[in-house]
Amino acid sequence: MTLCINARFLTQPLSGVQRYAQELLTALDQRLTNSEGLRARLGPVIALCPCGTAIRDPGWTTIRLRSLPGGRGHLWEQGALWRAARDHVLLSLGNSGPLLHRRHVLALHDGNLWRMPESYSRSYRRAHRLLRPLLARGAAALITVSRYSALDLAQHLKVPADHFQLIPNSAGHLQTVEARPEVLPSHGLCRDGYILSVGNQSPNKNLARLVAAHAQAGAGAPMLVLVGGEARGLETTPCRGAQVKRLGRVSDGELKALYQGARAFVFPSLHEGFGIPPLEAMSLGVPVLAARRAALPEILGAAPIWFDPLDVGDIARGLCQLISLDPLTRARMIRAGQARAALFSWDIAAARLSRLLGRVVRGEPVVSPGLLRRNVRNISN
Repeated sequence: MTLCINARFLTQPLSGVQRYAQELLTALDQRLTNSEGLRARLGPVIALCPCGTAIRDPGWTTIRLRSLPGGRGHLWEQGALWRAARDHVLLSLGNSGPLLHRRHVLALHDGNLWRMPESYSRSYRRAHRLLRPLLARGAAALITVSRYSALDLAQHLKVPADHFQLIPNSAGHLQTVEARPEVLPSHGLCRDGYILSVGNQSPNKNLARLVAAHAQAGAGAPMLVLVGGEARGLETTPCRGAQVKRLGRVSDGELKALYQGARAFVFPSLHEGFGIPPLEAMSLGVPVLAARRAALPEILGAAPIWFDPLDVGDIARGLCQLISLDPLTRARMIRAGQARAALFSWDIAAARLSRLLGRVVRGEPVVSPGLLRRNVRNISN
């Protein structure tokens, strides 16, 4: 028996879903490399990618990467990938996979498709609203990243919430990245001279209200720096302001330096199944201002300053509060944020994934009725 991985995500720009898949599998690869017993339990592990497109090299040691001809996108998943993996367990970590596969372990990240339909193009909505419920009902096991997402997805997909296994994100990937501080002067930025926000440029990220709130915060507010590119299949929101600088996509080294140089971080998203960027900011010692919506309170705990993302005035209030923090309060926020971020680890997530995959390989049941009632502090159990 071979464990196959749907590695189509390696041909896509690195955003939240792709980050999750790449970092989780990198941690799994390290566990496989260091454990002969785990390799024996899971068998050979092969990651299958579509041919004919640029493939991001994840640097895995034990997971073998193989290009598979047969088109690209959904057609590749439903045809070539299904044929190659149909006699094996298949792991798909990016919201899609072959409908006919019956030993399919599938990760679904959030209910944005239903909660924020305006964030997606019509063709994307039509395809995924048809595909995801069918995939969820036919999967051997379902994964998601938060209790909030499990309950939200269960409602939209008409599957029991306790069919989802919780395998969360982490911010640990930036700890090993070498920062590229030259990115600051190259964009005319100075340390502590800007507020940072990170996320793709879709309506869900609520950037228009953030820009309006930043203008309302007054001339004393530091420049607002927006990082993140357009995401395929998503409608984008134009964001302009006199004190707004939009950088687009940056490398991980540049991103780390931008976090480390920021006076504060703000995350105004209207709906998140998890929310990696504010956790990244907290892990690097940056005070965070966040929208009290969806999964963010579950993930971030008491560490941020909270605001109502639908209220421009409340966002502006939060910005003013954040930039006027006294040194003791700022230090307390930083410590609380770092402690919260430390609860999440890619290695712990990979350990949970390996146990789940082992059960599927052995043909054991995978429903965990009590899992959704656990506190986030028990996430390593």
